[in-house]
Amino acid sequence: ETESWQFKTAPINWRFNSGDEIEFGYLPQFEHLFESRTFSGGVVLPVGDYRYTQWRARIMAASKRRLSGQARYWFGSYYSGRAQQIDTNLNYRLPPSLQVSFVTTQTFAKLPQGNFVTRVLTARVDYSLTPFITFYNLVQFDNDSRNLGWQSRIRWIFKPGNDLFLSFNQGWLQEPDGGLHYDLSDTKLAAKIQYTFRF
Repeated sequence: ETESWQFKTAPINWRFNSGDEIEFGYLPQFEHLFESRTFSGGVVLPVGDYRYTQWRARIMAASKRRLSGQARYWFGSYYSGRAQQIDTNLNYRLPPSLQVSFVTTQTFAKLPQGNFVTRVLTARVDYSLTPFITFYNLVQFDNDSRNLGWQSRIRWIFKPGNDLFLSFNQGWLQEPDGGLHYDLSDTKLAAKIQYTFRF
């Protein structure tokens, strides 16, 4: 029994000499839910077959620039109803040391079973102190689980093929009234060493 399929095509795709790109395409797809699926806000989609088609418009700035990124807008049918999705990605690079990125994914759905909005927000900051020592930082929030997480990681290449990783993770849970009120949920500290034996 077929579980899912997708067909992606882009009748309009302009790629300029600068590396910038404009695209318009569509994505017919099928999915069979063997179990009911719960979306944000407690919207439950029952078991069954779902065929729907989404259209996509995308604009992208070439990654060779110091400031680059892309924006995508999806619209059309979605499972038993309709939805719009907006994805954005903004990147800033200051070679060779600094790279900053912001990513957002938002879905606005209207289904017979109910309406819901999902948001995933991600920020990343990577900094290389030297070619052998790099700091990675990732912060992410999603409104479904109401979790805000931060991971900070250090990688030290003390010898090619031999690495030391230190990782710190901190989580917060948004209070039911929303806003900027959060409670600590978990804290983790971990270390890993990778050593290569040559013979």
